[in-house]
Amino acid sequence: MNLRLTARAAALVLALGTLGCTDDNYEITDLSGKLEVTPAFYGIDEGFPPVQFEASIDGEAVQVTWESSNADVAVVSNTGLVTPVADGFAAITATLVSDPRRKKSASFTVNELFGTPLVSGAAIAGIGGVVGQDPPLLYRIYVPEGTTSLDITLRNGTGDLDLLVRRGPGIPSWDEYDCASYNGGNDEDCSIADPTPGTWYILVDVYTAGGGATLTATVNQ
Repeated sequence: MNLRLTARAAALVLALGTLGCTDDNYEITDLSGKLEVTPAFYGIDEGFPPVQFEASIDGEAVQVTWESSNADVAVVSNTGLVTPVADGFAAITATLVSDPRRKKSASFTVNELFGTPLVSGAAIAGIGGVVGQDPPLLYRIYVPEGTTSLDITLRNGTGDLDLLVRRGPGIPSWDEYDCASYNGGNDEDCSIADPTPGTWYILVDVYTAGGGATLTATVNQ
């Protein structure tokens, strides 16, 4: 299966350049007094809890009204609490009460969830399929803050199944993954130390048709 991995791996060429310039007559822009919204950019998975946004000037909280550009994606309360509704993009805008001409927007992206959800430590049995399985054998598990490792195993059954693991929102593939295990048979392990919090996707790739395998994903804290 090393040959398959080699065949699927794409060569990556990076062109690095250095850009530099000097100007003795530059001006410094004064950023004080500006209305700011934090976080300025935020991505969250569909169905996750609300996120608190804040508005400030020079680090001091100010009174604002809040508005979402797309209530089908996210709604915002009058205190700046943003609740994801469905996948997509919304601009979260704060308008200064004392001067409605002053506005500031933040970017809020809701990621669609894919695959079958897993419970930490609970085995899923009877996994199998054919080469080119459609729909793919895709699973997901949520990794919270403070997780020390994410351990994934595939055992038993017939055929030859491989593991590909990747943190969302991207789906794992042979071109993009955080961990891959492609031993002979169904004896696969992926362990990620100190995984970034969020949704992790697990793709069981069918190299040789089979069935009856058991998949287990464990979040350790």
